[in-house]
Amino acid sequence: MTTSVHGEKHESKFHTLLLFPATMGILSIFLSAQAVAETPPAPPEGMVYVPAGEFIMGSEKGDPDERPQHTAQTGAYFIDTLEVSNADFKKFDPAYTYHHGWDNHAAKVTWEQATAYAAWAGKRLPTEAEWEKAARGTDGRTFPWGESYDASFILWDETHERGSAPARPESPYGCIDMAGGAWEWTADWYKPYPGNAVPSEAYGEKYKVIRGGASFNDCAMLRTSHRYYLPPNTTGKYYTGFRCVKDAPATK
Repeated sequence: MTTSVHGEKHESKFHTLLLFPATMGILSIFLSAQAVAETPPAPPEGMVYVPAGEFIMGSEKGDPDERPQHTAQTGAYFIDTLEVSNADFKKFDPAYTYHHGWDNHAAKVTWEQATAYAAWAGKRLPTEAEWEKAARGTDGRTFPWGESYDASFILWDETHERGSAPARPESPYGCIDMAGGAWEWTADWYKPYPGNAVPSEAYGEKYKVIRGGASFNDCAMLRTSHRYYLPPNTTGKYYTGFRCVKDAPATK
């Protein structure tokens, strides 16, 4: 009987030893697949990756058109780290002119010009939601870098090159110059958010939304939730630039 019991025990251990390598192999495959699924796709040169998901959009503290603060959602996308430069835009439009030596400054263009460039480059303009998410992340921050305003984080006028702010802050996803520098065009018409009952004669399909603030603007206009607008066929004598986006495959 003792031998039989010991035999059973030895047999049980033997089966465990046989199953262990197989189990570990399955677990290894599962973990490898999970790691691949969770690895964000490599962004194209000059772009950063923003994953799909929800974020806080709008503000209850800003202008009436920023209300109500709400949860918005985007798909996964890539967005330019910096605004499109003068030199980049001239590759698309040889007739485009700018100050000598300002190759690395943000291009000053209309919405129509920005849209045409984006299509030529195989990209598009960001929606308002995509722009705001890239600027503020998912924590509802006031500025791309956080809550505290700091003048060293800002490019104040057209004479500054892209990315040359003393502190050179980045947004949560790695975008640069999303506050100050040039206003940035988005794809959207200037319309109220769902649930906003405050009327405005500007709402409709007359103006395109610009974001980010620019030279001469105070810090309130540099907030991630701030909205402004212009007709699509003019810069309105503002410093209006843009950055592009591309759809990206979503990770699980």
